[in-house]
Amino acid sequence: MPPSTPSQSRLALSGFRARAMRRTVKLGWLLIAAVLFLALREGVLTSVPVAGSLITVAITVGAMSQVDWEQAFTTIRGDVLVWSGATVVIAALSLLASLPELNELVFPLYFGVLMFSGAVAGEILHWVMTASVVAAVVFMPYAYGDPRPPGELVVPVLSLLIVSVATRALTREFASESRRGLDHLRELQDREEDFKRLYEVSRTMAVGDSLQTALPELVGRIGRYLNAEVGLVLLYNAGRRSLDVVSPIWTSGHALEVADYRLNLRAPGEIQKVFLSGKGAVFSGLGDHPEQHGLMGELGVRTAVVAPLRVEHQTIGVIVVADRTSGDFTRDDLDELVSLAGPAALVLAQLERYQQAAETGKRMEELARMKTDFVSVVSHELRTPLTSIIGSLDTIARPELSPENRAAKELLATARRQATRLRRLIEDLLMASQIENRSLPNHPQNLLLGTVLREIVSEIPHADRLAVVEVRPLGASLKADPDHLRRIVLNLVQNAIKYAPNSQIEVVAERIEHEVTVSVIDHGPGIPPEERQTVFERFTQLEPSQIRSQGGTGLGLSIVKGLAESMGGSIQISETPGGGSTFTITLPAAPRMVATLEDSVAMS
Repeated sequence: MPPSTPSQSRLALSGFRARAMRRTVKLGWLLIAAVLFLALREGVLTSVPVAGSLITVAITVGAMSQVDWEQAFTTIRGDVLVWSGATVVIAALSLLASLPELNELVFPLYFGVLMFSGAVAGEILHWVMTASVVAAVVFMPYAYGDPRPPGELVVPVLSLLIVSVATRALTREFASESRRGLDHLRELQDREEDFKRLYEVSRTMAVGDSLQTALPELVGRIGRYLNAEVGLVLLYNAGRRSLDVVSPIWTSGHALEVADYRLNLRAPGEIQKVFLSGKGAVFSGLGDHPEQHGLMGELGVRTAVVAPLRVEHQTIGVIVVADRTSGDFTRDDLDELVSLAGPAALVLAQLERYQQAAETGKRMEELARMKTDFVSVVSHELRTPLTSIIGSLDTIARPELSPENRAAKELLATARRQATRLRRLIEDLLMASQIENRSLPNHPQNLLLGTVLREIVSEIPHADRLAVVEVRPLGASLKADPDHLRRIVLNLVQNAIKYAPNSQIEVVAERIEHEVTVSVIDHGPGIPPEERQTVFERFTQLEPSQIRSQGGTGLGLSIVKGLAESMGGSIQISETPGGGSTFTITLPAAPRMVATLEDSVAMS
């Protein structure tokens, strides 16, 4: 930042000089009163020197009191007025010095004049006034016929010079501090302006979520700051080793779409040079031979300023601002563009990352949808022929059609079991697909817990001797889809029987205020704490070797979780005291219902 100029220093000191001048005018009235009082006391008021001096000074002080000194000191007019008033005062004091009765009063007033001069007058004017006062002290006695020996003049003259030099030194130091304060103020104002621009540039992140929507606003703001008509951004393409123009280009407040355009970094050019060197540059005279200036020649610009876009010591591209509305670009314009290029690069890099992440997310969503659709279609296509196969196997297994050969019967039974297993797998895949697509039908009903749970458990082979159903309180009910609840309980109880064989299984249901919890408790090996959340993920199984011997696809618990959440509930897993796992389903409760006779008997 350049230092303040003399005119700026004058402006900074104008307030101080104006205040000093107004106080001096007030002191002028006191001076007039003091001289008037002393003249009356000495009886010399009617003399021409006294009367003329008082009238002249009174008119001068009165005129000075009407001046707008803040405005006057911003120009040379203030110095002229100060010189005129000081000349009148010095002349009046010289006249008063001709009277012996007032001589002792005049000399101290000379000190006041020099102090006033040092504080208010300019450098040259102050020394002119100092010379005038010294001359009046030395030579005016000769004019009145009362010359003094040179030895008597040494002390008064030295005293006047010391006061003059000291006052001026203090004023000069104050002026220097004022200039430094002005420079600091200008620096703060420049920084404030820079922060405002940086904030405005950074705020383009909120304009849009893609380069196409945010780029015109970003480049447009920078272009308006620099009074430019054209602005564009080129980003580095590592694969092609080129600078690719990002569409659209900003031109006079409008976004101009451009086709794919890139600059080969191996080719010479102003823009390539800025990118490779990492240093901004100002270019002028581009319109003289446009064919020699590549892209800028094609754009028809006359002058341009180019700055690199850097993020974390890496140059990601360049920003070009061209055709200033008035005159050519300067080094100051380049400095401003470089200061704005930093946050602009961060905005562009962040937008590019966001756009890439969004595109990747869309591709992943599309792949997931395609996978789900594929599973759904394949499952539907497999279920139809499989139903026919199972039906045919059931028909063949009828006594009148069953083969006599024992080996044939065992093969038929095996085929029936594997077909049933395959049907269960297909149903699980369809259910998982519906849960993922959020297309699972849900038909909630008010259900009596005791009746429903005992019916479900009774469907499971060997569950009657292993599973115990307990419902608290009597007549507890819940609101749920009966098919979804059946599948949840079947999966959990079958898992408990499979992985905790020959151990007691407890199915405990309890209503607490507006919620119902259904817990399936086993006393098997349990699940490690660090793996309790992963078991609800699809196709997840623990201890693969053991699972393979037990069978299973890893879809059961993920389906249980999806079904519970589809009914507004949740599932949690915890450790059973003494060993084992407890799966707890939480579902909304239904209005209280009357307990059935079966519930009453079971509770008793």
